[in-house]
Formats: sequence, C-alpha cells, structure tokens
Amino acid sequence: MNFYIEKIIVSGAGKTDSIVELSNGINIIYGPSNTGKTYIVKCIDYMFGSDKEPIDISTGYQFVKIIVKTKNGKLTMSRKIGENKIELSSTDKNISSGKYNTKASRNNYHKTINSIWLSLIGINEMHLIISNENFKKQILSWRTFSHMFILTETKIISEYSTFLSGHDTSNTATISSLIFLLSGKDYAESETKDSKEIKDAKKKAVKEYINKELFRLSERNQELLAQEKEAINTDIELEVEEIMSKIAEHERQINESIDENQKILAQLHINNEALSECNMLLNRYDELTTQYVADLKRLSFIIDGEVNFSEHPLAQCPFCDSKIDVKNSHNYIDAAKSEYKKIKLQAKDLEKASQSLCEEKSALEQDIKILIQKKKSTEELVETKLKPQLQILKERLVEYKEMIERRKEIAILKKFSDQKTADIIDNESDDEGELKFKVKEHLEYSFINDLNSSISSFLEDCKYDNLLSVIFDKSSMDIVVNGRKKGSNGKGYNAYFNSVVAIVLSRYMKEKAEYSPNFLVLV
Repeated sequence: MNFYIEKIIVSGAGKTDSIVELSNGINIIYGPSNTGKTYIVKCIDYMFGSDKEPIDISTGYQFVKIIVKTKNGKLTMSRKIGENKIELSSTDKNISSGKYNTKASRNNYHKTINSIWLSLIGINEMHLIISNENFKKQILSWRTFSHMFILTETKIISEYSTFLSGHDTSNTATISSLIFLLSGKDYAESETKDSKEIKDAKKKAVKEYINKELFRLSERNQELLAQEKEAINTDIELEVEEIMSKIAEHERQINESIDENQKILAQLHINNEALSECNMLLNRYDELTTQYVADLKRLSFIIDGEVNFSEHPLAQCPFCDSKIDVKNSHNYIDAAKSEYKKIKLQAKDLEKASQSLCEEKSALEQDIKILIQKKKSTEELVETKLKPQLQILKERLVEYKEMIERRKEIAILKKFSDQKTADIIDNESDDEGELKFKVKEHLEYSFINDLNSSISSFLEDCKYDNLLSVIFDKSSMDIVVNGRKKGSNGKGYNAYFNSVVAIVLSRYMKEKAEYSPNFLVLV
C-alpha cells in the first residue's frame, strides 16, 4: 500500500459537512441516481489537480478536503473551489506541509501537488516524457495517466480506449507516461525534432550560411591563387630540402666557431695568467738586481777603504791629537772579497734568468696577440658571414614553407567547397525521411502478451459467453474480442470491457510495473 484516501470532506460556511469515509482495499459506493456518487469522483479528481470544479459554489459549499493515509503518516489536503492552490498539512516526515500549486510545472516543481502524488508512488524527482512524434517533451504529471485509473461514467461506456485520454493530441504523452510507469524509461535525453515550418526556416538559414561560406572560401582561394602566380616555378620540396641542408651546415660551422672561440678564450686565460706571472717575476728580478748592485757597491766601498787604510796604518786621535796604532784584519777583507764574488756570480745568474724570462714574456705576448686575432677572425666569420647567410636561408625557408602551406590551403579550400556543396544537397534532400518518435513501438512485447493473457483469463473467470480469442490491438490501444472491436458493441459491453481492461491493468501494474498508482475508481 502506497497510500489510500481515508476521508473526503466537502464543506462551506453555514453548511453541514458532507463526509465520505473510505478504507484500505475495495470500497463500493452505491445508491439511487442523482444522490452525489459522481461528486465523489469529481472531488478526488479535483484534488489531483483538475480545473473542473466538482460542485457549484452556489450550493454554499466552498472547500474540498481529503485525508490521505501514507506509509509514514497522514496528509490533509484542502482546496477552495475556484482556486489553484492546495493547502497541505502533513504528519509524514517525507512530505512537507505548505501550499502547493495545482498545475504541474517544471518551475518550482516540488511546490506543485503533482510532485506530492508522484512521490507517493516512489517518483521523487521531476521527469520529462515525449509528447509528440517530433520528440517534444512535457513534464510527467499525475493527470497524464490518472484517467487510466479513474473511469468516470462517460469514460467507462466510451468506445475510446481506457488507456487514452480521449484527446488525440495527448495520446503520445499518455502512452509515454504508461511506459515510464512500467519501466522507468522517460526518453528525456532524446533530441526534440522541429515542425515543418521550423525545419523549412532552418533549411533556409543553413543554405544561406553555406552559401556565405562558399563565397568566403572562393574569395580566399582567389587570393591564394594570385599569390601562387607570383611565386617562382620550382620544385619547392627539393628547394626546402637543400635549404635545410645548408642551414644545418651553417649551424654546424657556427657551433664549431663558437667551440673554437671558447678554446681560444680558455688558452688566452692561461697565457694571460702566465704573462702576469712573468711580469711579477721580472719585477722581483729587478728588485733583486737593484739589491745586488747596492750590495756590490757597499762591498766594493769596504774593500777599497780597507786597502787605502792599510797604506796609512797610523792615525791621529781627533780629540787629543795623539797618534793611534791601527791593526789590520786580513780575514775581514778576505771575507768581503769572497762575498763580493759570490754576489757578482748571483747577479750574473739573475741576469741570465731575467733575460730568459723576458724571452718567455715576449713569446707569451706574441701568442696572446695571435690568439686575439684568431678570436676576432672567428667572431667576424660568425657575425659578418655565417649568421647573415643563415638568416637569409631561414627567410627563404619561411617563404618556401608559406608556399607549401598556401598550396595545402588551396587543396583544403577545394575539399571544403566540395563538402559545403554536398551539405547544400543534403540539406535540400533532408525531408520526410526524418526519424519520428513512434511511442507505441516502445511498448514491450511482454507487456502486450501478458495483457492479452490476463484479459483472456479474466473474461474466462467471468464466464464470458463463447470466448474464442482476445487480442490487444496496439494501433487502437484496445481489445478485440472474437475478432470484433470493442466499439462494435453497445454501451453495456463497452462498460464491461473497459472495466475488465482497467482492473487487469491495475493488477499488472501492482505486480510488475516500476511505479504503480495502486489506485482504481470505476463509476
């Protein structure tokens, strides 16, 4: 049990409430004609969202209220006659109290009474169903399929199928809703197709667009062909290959020159360090030579003084003017002479070393000069010859590549033009062969077969006279009994067959459908 209507109340100011109490299961309401039985069905339908007022307000009755028992509580719904709002009071934790619109709508879906009724059978989210052959969509609503389970006094005797609403324009939507209840499939992802007028307008727009594209392509093609005539008549691929080879050779030479330059710089660094060392040593040699010269002069002065003093050994005291007897020290003179010779030899060796160092310095300076010149020549080769030539080659390569791209673009433009021309032809021929949504084709064979069997068994159980065959005709969505369509019978038989189909469908939905209203009213 998903839900059942426990009570129906019609009230008005100064009027005694009219109340009908129902129980879970089968409820049979009977009585003489014109005593209000039909009003019960009308009130239920009104609370389902119908626009048809169930009672003339001139009678003084203004409100319709129903109490619905659910799995988790009760819903009290109240609607003032003539208004499109339903006041809902809920003790069911899954359903919120508040005011709900009677019209099914995509906007603010969960504030419509449609969402409440659908949620009671497990459909908690909004779904769209296909409503015509062009895949147009509409919202799934309770009233899309409720006529299958509420057979009013006019509906029950109708020659028209109980599955259908009686309006041909809504048949696709009705069957789509049935398919959704059976399987949960809504086909909402299907693409909407356009009417003939819209399709013709779109074709015209597409044709105009393609023609504009063809004109634009032709202008570009003409521009490219003009540039192609100015281009040299040569084998571009071969030229590009040769230029690439020359570029590679020039880049190799530049790289070799750069490597050579780096080696020269490294050698220059070594030679400059060696030259700095030579200069430092020469400065030291000069200082040492100066020291040697000073030492030699000092020793020579000492030796000369000693020699001269030995010739005049007597001396006079500068103070007392008395004579002084001076004794010579031959060892001291000998030592000075020996030191003088030693320094003389060292000075000579230093002179030779200094001369050798000067020669080394000169050689280094010459090498540095040669390396600098070589470096300059290498740089000039790279900057004034190799790089300019490489730039020219690259510019030529760009020109040739542009020529190649231009020829490719011409080929692509031709291909595009051919495709656009084919698109125009396809656009013109794309007509009546378009895919249509045939809703009845989506009814499962198992459903039709089970319906046939169940209706046949039901009629047998009812002892239907001379029952030979029962066929559910998908084209009319109705039964054919013993080869005769339902419409060939009178109202009594129509009411009988319609009731059988409604009961069998209700049972089938309860047992096998994804979502079952589990609700049936026969008047």
